[in-house]
Amino acid sequence: MATAPRPALLTDPFVQRPEPDFTEVAWFTEFAGDSHHVLIGDSVDGMSETALAEAVSRGVWPEVRVVAAQTVRLTRVAEDPDSRLPADRKPATGIAGREVYRHHAAIPLRPGARERYRVVSTLGDARAVSAPFPIRGPLRAGEAAVVMLTSDHQLLPNVAANIEFAARTITEQLGPIDAVFMPGDLVNVPDRASEWFDDQRGSAFFPVMQGCAAAVASDGNSYRGAPIIQSAPLYPAIGNHEVQGRRAGHTSLDDSFNDAVPRAVAGPADHSFSVTTYEEIFSPPRSGPGGKRYYATTVGDIRLIALFATRVWRPDRADPDPETRTANTRFQERRDHLTEPSRQGHGAFIFESLGVGSPQYDWLRRELASPAFRAAKYTVVMLHEGPHSLGENVVPAFTPPRRVEERDDHGELVGIRYDYPAAENMLLRDVAPLLESAGVDLVYSGHNHLWNRFTSPAGVHYLEASNTGNSFGAFLDISGRSRPAPPAPWRAEDTPVQGNPGGLAPVVPTIAPVRDDRGRPLPYIADDNLVVFQALHTGTGTVTSWYVDMNETPTTAVKFDEFPLRRH
Repeated sequence: MATAPRPALLTDPFVQRPEPDFTEVAWFTEFAGDSHHVLIGDSVDGMSETALAEAVSRGVWPEVRVVAAQTVRLTRVAEDPDSRLPADRKPATGIAGREVYRHHAAIPLRPGARERYRVVSTLGDARAVSAPFPIRGPLRAGEAAVVMLTSDHQLLPNVAANIEFAARTITEQLGPIDAVFMPGDLVNVPDRASEWFDDQRGSAFFPVMQGCAAAVASDGNSYRGAPIIQSAPLYPAIGNHEVQGRRAGHTSLDDSFNDAVPRAVAGPADHSFSVTTYEEIFSPPRSGPGGKRYYATTVGDIRLIALFATRVWRPDRADPDPETRTANTRFQERRDHLTEPSRQGHGAFIFESLGVGSPQYDWLRRELASPAFRAAKYTVVMLHEGPHSLGENVVPAFTPPRRVEERDDHGELVGIRYDYPAAENMLLRDVAPLLESAGVDLVYSGHNHLWNRFTSPAGVHYLEASNTGNSFGAFLDISGRSRPAPPAPWRAEDTPVQGNPGGLAPVVPTIAPVRDDRGRPLPYIADDNLVVFQALHTGTGTVTSWYVDMNETPTTAVKFDEFPLRRH
């Protein structure tokens, strides 16, 4: 008789939500199991299989704390024929739900305390056990800390290399990583389980951030990422790739992802859009009406504000003649959907408003005036789409699409198009003035897959650092590239083809800028062969950026930019 396979963990444990009196540890399996525990204490490293079994059975062990975990099943994760999995682990047709269970426990840890831990999941007489990892209590005020800044992983080819180089360089030059700030786009299709856990390309989110990846980068070498979030808490923000479109009626997860429509049109999540999988996987702090969608928390000397600032991505095709429109894009509806709102795309609509009077705006205004914000040594606002960028997707303006119904001489509806007036960009018109007047130190964003930064006259630093070695380009005169812009009847002034629509000039890196073929220093990095990473050190108050040229042998990290934050 064949022996039943030994149960295995789907991920290593990872750290979430450090609070003054506890820190959450979570992990995933593909079985519900009979019990799940976290063991904490310096002696967990040497515990035998028998000792681990006895500890979880009794609930106590000498010099070890045994904490039972709660279990929930993820409700929306699934696979489809496009999942990068062996054929026997995915459906031949349609979308099939996948059993994935999240186990989590609140671990009592004093601020600054450092211990060892491991997790045990029990199924019958068998156990799946993690390796031991260090864990610490919440960062204390005045304690120097290193915060890794990363975003826009999306299983792209150089992500595992980026994280491996980043962890090594940051640890060697600044010290151990104490926290990770990540403004979105952790995966591509959020309801596809394999993109989080075990995609065959080797670059799924958890393997990369836990040092278990096996992804071939552009230099032909395989990289593992790094074991980071087993010990350093992850603070994420939602990007457009954390938002799944409507599932009802779809047989493809990709098609579902691309088919988000506004709640006002379609209502429930299965018929509009959903961030359920993101909310079930992570436990960011909760601090107001935003739940897990937007929040504020204190991380040592940093007051961190994470916003929900993103919109659905649509293609940029724009056909002036309504008769030729065969696709729903950010600028138009296809001609055969004009009388069916449920089949329309509704342009590049914003998932949750940040405009004046919206719940998120009012909460942000209160948070910027709060005692916790005012008392912080450093203040960081993290959001997926930022106010300033040289990237392609900074246009059209971050504003609700303005619907224009086109009619013929008889008053018949012949077309629907969308305008995005530049003057109504809510990130520039509404959000940035709040951040400027509050004296925010750093506004950290992603989305455009490049590195560029800006400094306002008031001293606010805007850093977009989303080039993990997979860039979508920079658009300004020195690059020689221009963004695509819609023709008339769309207004040219609403879609600038070069430069930063926010008006601030990009800052040339302070140490070793990349240069073009004429030797001119570039105020950006947008090169698929350069993996870029960065970190904030609260002891020195500096943000440092490095790149690694994947074409070089041996590869060496180059520190190319550094700037100080203001001290309060």
